[in-house]
Amino acid sequence: FPRTDGEIILGVDGNMGNSLIDMEDVTRVKTEGDKLRAIGKGLTDFNGFDTGIFLCTPSIFDALEYCAKEYGDTSLSAAVRVLAREDRVKTVDVSGYFVIDVDDPSAFKRAENALLANLRDKPSDGPVSRHFNRPLSVGISRLLVKYPVTPNQISLFSFLCSMLAAGLFSVGSYATLLLGGLLTQFASVIDGCDGEVARLKFQSSDYGGWLDAVLDRYADAALLFGLTWHAYTNDMDSLILLTGFLAITGSFMVSYTADKYDNRMRGRWGKKLRVGRDLRLLLIFLGALFNQPYLALFVLAIVMNGEAIRRVIVCRDRG
Repeated sequence: FPRTDGEIILGVDGNMGNSLIDMEDVTRVKTEGDKLRAIGKGLTDFNGFDTGIFLCTPSIFDALEYCAKEYGDTSLSAAVRVLAREDRVKTVDVSGYFVIDVDDPSAFKRAENALLANLRDKPSDGPVSRHFNRPLSVGISRLLVKYPVTPNQISLFSFLCSMLAAGLFSVGSYATLLLGGLLTQFASVIDGCDGEVARLKFQSSDYGGWLDAVLDRYADAALLFGLTWHAYTNDMDSLILLTGFLAITGSFMVSYTADKYDNRMRGRWGKKLRVGRDLRLLLIFLGALFNQPYLALFVLAIVMNGEAIRRVIVCRDRG
């Protein structure tokens, strides 16, 4: 941020409707252009809030010393007021960014709830994730952030749960089919925790996202193959193998086309229309729950390949 010698810069939240602001405690500011004109908790004429974020020069110490001698006030706000009178305080509008003043237990609780609420609205979430998985995963992530667990470790754990579920599918009994289905849905919920923990711990990385996507593709293939094998060993119908193959390839094509499709169609199709991994794993779970593995594979083959073809056509029409 450009500044001249003797100037300081203050981050100001100009969102007067910010629900995270405690109006009884917040320090209010009056700005004019990029200059600070007044600051204080008791201001009645104000157009923003002090965020407590400063970029200072040594002039702040001179102002503090002056305030201590003249007014017996060593607060930062007093020093800023002195510099503002000399037109030496610039402001930067940080409206829209997550800023909250945490200085008591109630503010801490409010900040925690706000951070967790921000995790719930992920643009790429499908209907299953948004309405079922995400509320559960956020609750789990709330606990996980208290421990030294990394996002990549969570991704690996979700992958291992899926592989175990695939192994249970292949055994052949309804008991293992049901247990595998439950484990599949559990893995689907946990799959949302890695990104949530990464955001809460500031550990997001391109590699982490890529690793999660790679593990998801391996897990999907294993789950669908396990379900196919379960259905085939019970009926010995070669059509089941073809259906399983189509379910696997369709699932891969939906995942492969997801990023480009989302980028090209951003804002056009509603969130409720998105077909993704959350729906895929739910269908696997339901097929296991109702002992209908072949029906689940058949529906997946139709829905996933149909969605992939639809995306190709829609993107073609948009040039």
